[in-house]
Parts: sequence; structure tokens; C-alpha cells
Amino acid sequence: MMKKILFTACLIISAITTFAQKVDVKQLETILQKAISTAYLPSVRMWGFDTVSRQQMSAQFSGVVVSADGYILTAAHVTIPGKTYKVMFADGKEAIATALGKIELQDDRTVPDVALMKMITPGKWPFAPMASSSNIKINEPCLSIAYPESLNQPKPTVRFGRITVIKNERGFIQSTCKMEPGDSGGPLFDYMGRVIGIHSAINTDEDTNYEVPVDLYHKYWNALQKPILYTAYPTDSQAVIKDEIKKTIALPGLSNMRTTANYLTKKFKLDRHLVYIISIVDTPGTMIYGTLINFGGKAEYVISKNSMVGSKAIIIFKGQVSPAKIIARDRQNDLILLQIPSSSQKSITLPITNTDAPLIGRLSITPLPTKQATISMLGSIDVNLPRYWSLGYLGAAVGYNAVPPVITYVQANSPAAKGDVLVDDVVQAVNNIAMKKNDDFGLEMQKYWPGDTISFTISRNGQQYTKTVVLGKKQPGAAKHPAELFKGGKSERRDGFTGMFTHDAALLPEQCGSPVFDTQGNFFGINIARFSRTTTLVLPAKVIESFLAEHVK
Repeated sequence: MMKKILFTACLIISAITTFAQKVDVKQLETILQKAISTAYLPSVRMWGFDTVSRQQMSAQFSGVVVSADGYILTAAHVTIPGKTYKVMFADGKEAIATALGKIELQDDRTVPDVALMKMITPGKWPFAPMASSSNIKINEPCLSIAYPESLNQPKPTVRFGRITVIKNERGFIQSTCKMEPGDSGGPLFDYMGRVIGIHSAINTDEDTNYEVPVDLYHKYWNALQKPILYTAYPTDSQAVIKDEIKKTIALPGLSNMRTTANYLTKKFKLDRHLVYIISIVDTPGTMIYGTLINFGGKAEYVISKNSMVGSKAIIIFKGQVSPAKIIARDRQNDLILLQIPSSSQKSITLPITNTDAPLIGRLSITPLPTKQATISMLGSIDVNLPRYWSLGYLGAAVGYNAVPPVITYVQANSPAAKGDVLVDDVVQAVNNIAMKKNDDFGLEMQKYWPGDTISFTISRNGQQYTKTVVLGKKQPGAAKHPAELFKGGKSERRDGFTGMFTHDAALLPEQCGSPVFDTQGNFFGINIARFSRTTTLVLPAKVIESFLAEHVK
């Protein structure tokens, strides 16, 4: 059976590179989705776990189950031999595992970053087979299925890439499958859904990601059975069996997928739906992309990212400037609807007739100007991201027990300080909503956004006052981890969404508002936020249609 699958895959692969190294994305997509179906469920989310107090004891990380009796490959820098860990599967099942051996060299603890775990919860577990990393080739396609901590989702995010370095000077594989904290210990799969590496570390460049070769787990399997920290390579080692199943493939076209993206953009004329929007937000000249929409055969509209479009907006399309009338804003979904004079340009027609829901592992296209289109992989669906960064920032805290709540802390130069809110002020009401329970304060403040004006009714030294505060924006601390230093950074508004899907396109924040299509030119939605190093968020077409239905008369 395996030989038949291999033969079929090789027939498909032989046809993938065509015409100046363009990749046949439909056939590539078929191969990768088969691999995902094998590899998805064995890819697990984990954290340290106290089995007595039932408490989480560490940050989350990733791993992969490689045997039915529950052996798990992960990275050394996330485990402590002998400690217990909760293991969570994408289908909701949970188990407990114990950390076995790991290898961290005394002179450099980041090498080789090998660790093994074993389920102690009885059961027969879904697992992915281990390949041999000795057979991989430059430009071989590969997949990551792991759990970025920033997304904090119960299901993993899939990413697509290629092998760029077989073995670097420190012994790691390098791939373009993007990773970030939380992905550590997660698997790198080959095109057959077999483990070839384990996520270890990254560089600032998004395409530089370091993987532990799976052959190290083969070689030191027996030694890793013991819950020992090895500071030198164990003397107990085994020969690595040659991979007889896999015929390695390399796709030169993968080294520059932009060639294929630009070809498909031209083929389906996808760039005719893309415009520039220039307006005044914090400063004049703020630019963001927008998507041309025709809804129900009515006037021509542009959809874009609301928080990046201010007043006096104009639309630029192929050098032509048009005034734009703002019709509606949707703060919750960060959408804006603008109307423009009719043009001869072809718009995306909504509602769409192709109602197929985006599937994990589908390849997508984002058309961008000057032949900068990008191909990406849909990594997760139905993603809900509660508001955190998009909450209005007060800069003050209340105690846990007092009713009504009492201010216990005010940060210097914060909106609260500027509004003359002081420590020991008793908060009687927020925007005329009485604070009857201690929890009422937090629940009420979660309703508001940066820039909102809040009225606080307070008691101070027996006197009642009204204090007005304009909420600010939360500011992240100084970026130190390479995952925070990628080109362009994150979108300022990047949470508070429901029902999103993600893909691994490396977009700049100002490239949001652009449309996303499948490889046949069907409209998926628009890029609404660059969320993190690994993730761009897409607002689905159905959400856009609902917004238009409400506001287009």
C-alpha cells in the first residue's frame, strides 16, 4: 500500500514544476493535504502539570506522538526529566505524560535540543511515523503542525515551507516553516506526513527556522528512555536505519513561490481588485490596502481595515485618484465600507456563489502590487481571539475585595493619572453604571476601546466627584525575542475577532485590507491583521457579506 501511495505521489510531483519553475499548486495542495490528514492529530499541545493540585506549571509547548503506546518527541529546552506534563490533542482528548531523557551539551545547552516523553495515561494513541532526516533535500516541501502560544488555541496551526539547509554548522535542519514561542518541540513533517525534525529555535528572518534532525532521536532512543539530563552525547547509541520507503523530492520552484503567485495573479486578474487607501489616522498619509467589492449589483465599494482608515480618505488605483465616501464602520470586525465613483474595473461580486468553506491546508493567494503577490497556507479555521491589545488602556487597578471597588494603583502618566484618578478613590459608577460588585468594574471596562471617553463617579475623602478619562492604547514592552523582531511588526489592532481563519503569509501591517483567494481565483476574505511572526488573520467572506447586507441599501 505504501509503495502505491509513493508511486502516485511521485507521478504527481513529476508534473509539479513547469514553465520557468512555476509550481502546480493544485497538485502540491493535494499531496500536502494528504500529509496533514496523517500528521494533524498526533501533533499535541503540552505544559507542565501538577497532578495533585491540577495546576499548569509551565508555559505551553508542542510535541508529536510517534508510537501507539505514547512516546512523544519534543525539545530539550521545554522539559525537565521526571516531571509530569498534560498532553492535549486537537480532538479534545487529554492525557498525562512524564519527561524521560534529554540531551543538552554542557558547552552549549541549545544543542542538540533532543528530548523524549512517554504517556503514563493508559491508551492507544494516534501517532505519526518517524522518517529519516538523512534523506532530505534542499527545496523539499515540508509542514509544521504546532501550537503558537500567542494564538492560544486548542487546535494547532499548520504552516508550509521548504528545506533550505540540510545540516547547518550547529547540526540543525533549516526550513521556511515559520515558528514562534509555543511551537518549540513541535514536529516538522515531510510531504508524506512523517516526522523529519523537531522545532528548536528561530532567527529574526521569518524564513530561518531551526529543526532538530529526527535521526538524533533514532540514534539515542535507548539512552533517552531514562529520565536523565545528558550533558554530552550518550555512549549508548544505535545505527540509524536507512529510509527505504521515501523517494526524496525537491521542487526548485519552491525557492521562489512568488513566481507562481504572480503567475496566478495574472492568470485570474486578481490584482484588479486591489486599491490603495490614503487617509489621516494618527498622522496624514496613512496608507492601507482595500478590496473592490460589488454587492448585489449596486454601487461600487471598497472594503478595508477600519482602524487604519481615518478621515478624508482617497482611493488610488493604477495611478488614478478617486474621492471616497465613508458609508459605515464596524469596530468589532475592524471593517470599513467606502463608496467610490463607478469605474470600469472589475470588482469582486458578493454574495459569492462558491460557498465552500476554507479548509486547513488549502493554499491561498494575496495579490500585491509590483509583482509581490504571495502564496500561503491556511493554517487554522474558526479562530476566536478575545480582546486584549484592543482594550482601552486605563492605567489603574482596583482591589479584589472592596465593594464598591477601590483604586489601588495608578501608573504615572497613564490616562487615569491624567484624568486625576487617585489611589484610594472609591469607584461608585462607570459611565453611570453602578458598581454593585467588585467584578463589575472589570466587566464594564472590557466594553471600551482606545480613544473612548469614560466618566468615573468616585468618592474621595467623603466627597463625590466626576472624573473624565480618555482611554489610551496598550503598549507592549521592549521587544527582545527574535519572534518579536520580524520585518514590519504586528498590526496594532490584531485581536477581538471571532470566526477567523489564519494563514502564514508574511504581510506588512499596511498590506492588510487586501483580498485573499484560493488557487482557482475564488474569494476567501480579506487580510485583517498581521498577528504574529507565524500568523496573518483573515476575515471570512461571510462576515464581509453580513456587513454589506446591513449597510448597503
